[in-house]
Amino acid sequence: MPDLSIDPDALDQSGQRIEGTAEKFFTAIDEFASSIEGVTAACGSDEIGGLIEQAHQAVFEFAKECFTEAAQSMADAGIDVRDFAAQHLDADNAVSQAFAQIASEIGGA
Repeated sequence: MPDLSIDPDALDQSGQRIEGTAEKFFTAIDEFASSIEGVTAACGSDEIGGLIEQAHQAVFEFAKECFTEAAQSMADAGIDVRDFAAQHLDADNAVSQAFAQIASEIGGA
């Protein structure tokens, strides 16, 4: 692969930013949940209000679960990107050490 260049530090920083975005997403989900949870009282206490409240609760729980899974996937992606950066840096270091070993064995500098 000619002209392939990977900057492990930049890759790690990108992973950190992805993780930071996931944290903001988790915070937004919590704020969303707090604002929605009190709305069910507005449905009323009669039979129709009870049905509306049940439907509202089911939709709310499903949406919250979807949002939470998306935020967790984002956090996991950030961890993966940072892991790729660490693996690449480790590989670079191992190759550098191997070349230094070879150079010392054949008398080069």
